[in-house]
Amino acid sequence: MSCKAERMLLRSALELENSNENIESRMTTGSGGVAVRVAVVRRTGGPEVVTLEDARQAAPTGDEVLIRVDACGMCGHDQADRMGLTKISLPAVLGHEVAGTVADVGPKVQRFGTGDRVAMKQFTTCGRCAACLSGREIQCPQREFNYGGFAEYIVVRESTLLPVPDGVESPAAAVVACAVGTCLQALRRIAKVVPGETVVVTGAGGGLGLHGIQVAAALGARVIAVTTSVAKATQLQDFGVDHVVDAAEGDYWRRILDATDGRGSDVVLDNVGHPSVFSQCFRGLAHGGRYVFTGQVTGERVGFYPAFVFGKEAVITGSASTLMSTFVDAMEMVADGRVRPVVSTYPLDEVVRAFDDLDNRRVFGRAVIVP
Repeated sequence: MSCKAERMLLRSALELENSNENIESRMTTGSGGVAVRVAVVRRTGGPEVVTLEDARQAAPTGDEVLIRVDACGMCGHDQADRMGLTKISLPAVLGHEVAGTVADVGPKVQRFGTGDRVAMKQFTTCGRCAACLSGREIQCPQREFNYGGFAEYIVVRESTLLPVPDGVESPAAAVVACAVGTCLQALRRIAKVVPGETVVVTGAGGGLGLHGIQVAAALGARVIAVTTSVAKATQLQDFGVDHVVDAAEGDYWRRILDATDGRGSDVVLDNVGHPSVFSQCFRGLAHGGRYVFTGQVTGERVGFYPAFVFGKEAVITGSASTLMSTFVDAMEMVADGRVRPVVSTYPLDEVVRAFDDLDNRRVFGRAVIVP
């Protein structure tokens, strides 16, 4: 299959996840609302396609909340949107990892008032369907991904928000739903990690990886971190890692076996989703192990021989996002210190530099825009 065809398939798979209104439908050109500075993507490409513009954010209606953005995390999803690997309407204001202060509320808002500190999860759902009412809102047929965080203000529905506990700073709170919650969802709900098991975490120095390491350790697992960065490898030792594997060393699956006395890992949390990573980490997976995908950094297809899967009686699965119940638990883990968000902050005026650092893997942990 050609690279172009593979990208078309990837876009099709992510079309529902990434469907969104464009900036004109979210902003107002009249005199109402709030004057805002926003980072806009009008065409796909490198960091240089992001431009700062002036706009007006419409006032909240119904169950909507106007939030002054104090911090917004930047992740691989934002990169994929910017590069055109996903299908979104342009122009768009990216950013879905928001923490901020309530500035105004619509007439139907019940849980929040002006001045409250809040954090946002990645998507909005209807709140009325069977999936939502049973706590499986990721499966909501009306699920829509949230955008608009790379701005001074954003309007979102009340149902997407969670109070931020005292003592949790906004840059940390911003990344809880995505960077921490995604990993907690994958490890606890999907992989069903139990104390004493061994978890391999790929992309260990990145936003998902670094927080996945801490979540796995908090669940009682032994952690093997896989990274291509020698500089990041030394830093990882401070975050509950039992072994660090240098992915540049070739057949590093042997290092995984050595670290597990030849047995292999019980779980792989794959935040990279690259063929070369899969081939190595799957070989290092134990019999009956669980391989969980949470990210894909390129449009390349991962392939395998079915015999290898049934020969190991392995489970290959994925974890899509964060339930509200998981978001609550992830915030508690941060508030009580079991997980320590690691962020590098950038002012909104330097959003292009933040994207450039992220593209070139210069960020340890999560890049966070602080308007």
